[in-house]
Amino acid sequence: MQAMPQPQEISLLDLPGIFLDGLKLSLSKECRPFVIIPLIINFFVLIGLSYLMIMHTTALINDLTGGLPGVLEFLLSTILVLSSILAGCYIFSTVATWIASPFYGILADCVEKKLTGKNANDDTLLDVFKDIPRIVKREVRKQIFFLPRALLCLIIFIIPGVNLIFPVLWFLLTAWMACIQYCDYAFDNHKITFEQMRKDLAANRLATFCFGAVIALVLTIPIFNLIVPPAAVCAGTKYYLKVQEKYTLA
Repeated sequence: MQAMPQPQEISLLDLPGIFLDGLKLSLSKECRPFVIIPLIINFFVLIGLSYLMIMHTTALINDLTGGLPGVLEFLLSTILVLSSILAGCYIFSTVATWIASPFYGILADCVEKKLTGKNANDDTLLDVFKDIPRIVKREVRKQIFFLPRALLCLIIFIIPGVNLIFPVLWFLLTAWMACIQYCDYAFDNHKITFEQMRKDLAANRLATFCFGAVIALVLTIPIFNLIVPPAAVCAGTKYYLKVQEKYTLA
């Protein structure tokens, strides 16, 4: 009697190679234009948002700390600055991702063609830009998935004693979201729903967490983190292809 097909596990030993291949693919001649264009756009977005954040934070600190004793002024200023940095990083990351999404979709398709010889779809550049509302809706869907879980982590963070597990929970969440974010472009090119993508990634839960953890850790490296997103898209596309090879004979 023939054995039933079983889910194929993705080896953890494959993950460093997948990410390094993604970095090489992002620098290839075919993929380079779809890396450089969003990089330039995001650079100017970063400058603009940084300027606005500094101006508004400075004004807010002056308004709220005027007349306070030195120690309180220092503490409140520190809290406001740190809060502004965290909020600014989140806003920039979200805006930059939304701006880059159409280009990253094309980049994922370009990578898939290089790896398999086949396009995910036959959309032209004009078709992609016409599809921007649907792409933005997909990005919003990711935020709807992320924000309640981030809020739960924040609640845990402010509860004494329980907050000891916050770093672990936050790292797991950011790792999972990193894999979802950068694998999603390839899934979306094939019009695979967000819910189905989550199920496919969950079928290789440990590998998915580890792959996302690699991306999340590299994103913390200053300067280098500017070139990580396109490399992560390329690596995520290769990971998507691995996930699709999900059945093998036992």
